[in-house]
This record gives sequence, C-alpha cells and structure tokens, in this order.
Amino acid sequence: MITLFNKYLIKRSLYFSLSILFFFGLLDAIFTFIAELENVSDKYNIFNILKYVILSIPHNLIDFLEGACLLGVILALGLSHQEGNLTVLRTAGISPLKIVFTSSIGALILAIPLMVLDEMTFRKIHLNASIDKNVLSEQINTEATDINWIKFGDSYLSFEEIIEEKIFNVRFIKTENNKIIFTAKSDFAEIQQDNIIFSKKTSYKNFINESLKTQSEIFVVPLESKISFSKVSNLGIRDISSYRNLFSQSNLEEDILFKSHLDKVFYKTVFKPISIIALIIYFGSLIFTSLRDSTIGGRIIVAVTGAFIYRLIQDLSLGIFISYNLSVLIGAIIPIALLFILSIISYKKI
Repeated sequence: MITLFNKYLIKRSLYFSLSILFFFGLLDAIFTFIAELENVSDKYNIFNILKYVILSIPHNLIDFLEGACLLGVILALGLSHQEGNLTVLRTAGISPLKIVFTSSIGALILAIPLMVLDEMTFRKIHLNASIDKNVLSEQINTEATDINWIKFGDSYLSFEEIIEEKIFNVRFIKTENNKIIFTAKSDFAEIQQDNIIFSKKTSYKNFINESLKTQSEIFVVPLESKISFSKVSNLGIRDISSYRNLFSQSNLEEDILFKSHLDKVFYKTVFKPISIIALIIYFGSLIFTSLRDSTIGGRIIVAVTGAFIYRLIQDLSLGIFISYNLSVLIGAIIPIALLFILSIISYKKI
C-alpha cells in the first residue's frame, strides 16, 4: 500500500510539473511572438516568426524549470493532503521529509533529462533559429553598434556578432607588404576550423588583381572573440568550461571579470537540480505546517513567490561575490545552503 502511495505521489508531481512547465512555455512563446511582430518584414514574415518562436520553446523552458518543479510538487502534495493520502503515510511511520523527497523524484525525472537535452540539442536548435532570424530580419546589421576588429597574419577581420560559428556583418581586408590586396564585404560568413568561408553574396574590391575572388581565407579567430556578455547565458556547459580554462590563464581585469560571469552561468546550471531539491524540501515542509489548511490558490502564490525570491537572492549573492572579486562558487552555494538550514528548522517544528 505504501509503495502504491509513493508511486502515486511521484506520478502526480511529474504530471503537475510537466503541465505547469508547458503552460509557462506557452505564455513565454505568446509574448515572444507578439514582441517579434515589431520586426516583421517581407523576408521575416509571420511564418518565419512562428518558426523561430516554436524552435526556441524547448530551450526557453529551462528558465522556468525551478518554478515549475516547485509548483508541481506543492500542488501534488497539497491535493494528496486533502485526499488524506499524506495522513495514511504518516500513520504508517513515513516522515514528512521522506514524503516530500519522494514527491521531488517526479520533478527530477522531468528536470534532469530536460537539462541534458538542452545541453545536447535544444540550445543548438535555438541558436540556429536565432541565426536564421538575424539573417532574415537583418537585426544584427541594424541594431548592433559595436564593431570588433581582429588580426591574423597580414589579414584583418571586422564583425558585429558571432553565433555558432556564423559571423555577421563581415569586413575582411587582405594585405601584403603593407599594401591592400583586396577587401571582402558580406552580411555573414562561416568559421570552419582555421578558415573563413564567405557567402556567395560577398562583394569584393580588388586593388592588385581585378580578377581576384576568393571563397575562403585562412584566418584563426581567437576563442575570446567568439563570445560576449550578452551570449554567455546561451552557452552550453562544455563551451563554458573551455572558455573558463582560457580566461583562467589571464591576469587582466577585464578577463577576470568575464570569467566571473562565465562561472556564474556555469554554477547556476550545474547546481540547478540541487536548487530544485532545496526549494522542494523547504516549501514542501510548509504543507505540514502553515500551508496545511490553505487553498490551492494560496499554495500557488507561496510557491511562485518562493521561487521568485530564491532567484533574486541567488542573483544578488552571485552579483555581490563577482563585484568584490570573491569565489563565485561560494556565492552560488550560499542560497542553497540557506534553504537547507531553513528546512532543518522547519522540519524540527513538525
């Protein structure tokens, strides 16, 4: 009988968490679609906007994962409490902590595979959709203001953005003996190993040989030139690890600050399952105390507010540690440790 109740709690928390996550994703997709309508054009039409929004949904769901899992478990525990299932489990000698932890398994069954899929597939799909969107809407050309210049050998390259080995608003200058051989201008090009592959619509201007026209040029783009502060949050764990190793060798103040932001995204992602468990364990204890006789609406408000406050505390803690050049790891651990301390106090009162 107890095993049956445990399976029921796990299935119910999984069902509620998945349903809520889908609801959050749908709302986000609607607002994104409305916002993208401002960029509609002949090339970037409603169909392209809809395609971009749909392909971005799986990756964007990660932002709502903690709140959806917490809310799903709270609703599952609340309904089980009203039905008397939790009373049966407690009568059988099952502790409140074990009941809450059992319910959290359903949320983790949803969260962990989704995070793995995002690392392997969803993030790349979103980035490719962003590339298509930028090309069609010409957003990079019209909105970006910073021009980056880098040099390799006797060649110079300027660009506004690099996304998944795609370079936008490319300007290439080939020189030899301090003389310009030719220039190339294109809306985008591709990075393939140590080469830059120009698009077929590239326009050339030759200064030596009028017939000169090249499809690719040897040019090594430095690793640090491929990322910016605005794109750090979209990097995967493997990419972040590579960049962290790169910047760890530098003593420049700008590089140290950049590495701190990489650490912030890295630890928030790595600790996300632990954050979900910490949130569920603490707010799950309230089902046996302050939320015991509350309505479903009251439980929803508490869960949503709790997840929101936790996110604020987490960002504040990480921001403070980055500002004072302290260990970002400790800044990421403090909010989680605080939740576990509050959980110990709460369960002692049950």
